[in-house]
Amino acid sequence: MGIIKLYKKIEYEKEDNYKVTQRKNLPISFVKDFLFFFNISLEDIPKLMEFSEELENEKQFILKHKKQFDSLTFKEKQVFKHVMEGKKSNEIAKLLFVETTTISTHRKHIKQKLNLESIFDWYKYAKAFKLIEF
Repeated sequence: MGIIKLYKKIEYEKEDNYKVTQRKNLPISFVKDFLFFFNISLEDIPKLMEFSEELENEKQFILKHKKQFDSLTFKEKQVFKHVMEGKKSNEIAKLLFVETTTISTHRKHIKQKLNLESIFDWYKYAKAFKLIEF
């Protein structure tokens, strides 16, 4: 196992939206206490770092796509949720008391507003915006 440097990244904005990043080294006692408290062994650190990176990527995705997601109507979000639960358009139509063509229109609008090209894109939004539990 290689050397792992642990630090706290501090980021703040200055004038003219200029971002400044500073790194503050964490004392080894803090790291030891953290590992002991959460019962984490040194072998678990790579998994923990991978999980941390996934969380950061999801956070960045949310920040980048929040405006698009917020453009969905309440009904479109309902349809989105049902689609991610694996329901077909006619099943969703019965649940929401509307015509199947209305559901098709909602699905089309969702795809357009979020620029969805594959089911994987649907999944990324559903996971990031907590539309369903994974």
